[in-house]
Amino acid sequence: MRKSRYVIIVMGVLAWLFLVNTGQTAYAFGFRDVGAIGAAYMTHLSLHELGHQVVAEDVGADGAQISFFTRRNGSFYPGLSTYKNIPEESKLPYAVGGERMAGFTFNYALDSYRHQPTTFNKALVFFSCADFFVYTLLGNYVHPENDLYDPNLIREETGLSKGALLSLVAVKTFINAYRIVNEDARLFPMIWVDDKSAAFMIGFRF
Repeated sequence: MRKSRYVIIVMGVLAWLFLVNTGQTAYAFGFRDVGAIGAAYMTHLSLHELGHQVVAEDVGADGAQISFFTRRNGSFYPGLSTYKNIPEESKLPYAVGGERMAGFTFNYALDSYRHQPTTFNKALVFFSCADFFVYTLLGNYVHPENDLYDPNLIREETGLSKGALLSLVAVKTFINAYRIVNEDARLFPMIWVDDKSAAFMIGFRF
């Protein structure tokens, strides 16, 4: 039943992408571009949170849910994924599930922008490329004790230092930034997960 719900959500997002992806090319900036940028941010945010939910479903987490523009323990969250119970060994895959989905979003957005350079596509490329780098800076140095921040959960589960995690995230961000400016780039970052583990990898296209 829950898997059917997530399929419906994914299909809804794909339909939304089709509708908002038919705008004018992003050579000038106008009032309608503000809406396109907002739509791109919400698309990125929704898919990021959906990435957590997909992992939660796969590992059998209980009470997984998504909230948007909500407050929790005195802090404001544009998007927040939570659960009531999850297997201990699945906390790391869950924590990186959102960024794994952001990787898929970036690949889609980059390909779409090269074929149709709309404001929406350009903004979606930016958000899906840079968001987790900013998120990690906030988690490391502004809210280091907040266990609802994905970077803090990743550090807790892996034992990585703040600097080590930021370095890995920076590598992923810079490779994707390089892919934006160089259509012939062969390097690409990816995140792999299963029920009990996660890995950051760099691939090379031959």
